[in-house]
Amino acid sequence: MTVTPARDVESAIVEILERAPRRARFVTELAQQLQRANLGAASLESELGKLEASGRVLVREQFCADPHLEDTDLRIVALVWTAPGGATPVDDPQARAVGDIEAVWDRWLADYLSNHRCG
Repeated sequence: MTVTPARDVESAIVEILERAPRRARFVTELAQQLQRANLGAASLESELGKLEASGRVLVREQFCADPHLEDTDLRIVALVWTAPGGATPVDDPQARAVGDIEAVWDRWLADYLSNHRCG
């Protein structure tokens, strides 16, 4: 078993988020993409924690009262937009990240509710 350097996983997370339409993805989607790239998906949680502590990403837990989604990881992570050198390309990068998370959540929830039928 090869050990993937944390820096590679961190870089991959940022690259995946940069390619996302809203710069945000579900944590489960990130894990799948890291796994497909043979990068240590097992270190995802610790790397997300480091990225969030450094202010590079924002992670938010979402909630849906549907009993079929109990114990489902509904966290969404968004890239906090910064330009090289620390300059910010948007007025409020945190608010932008929250907006990106909300857009991803709203799209997913609308799709889920339009296709989900209980009992």
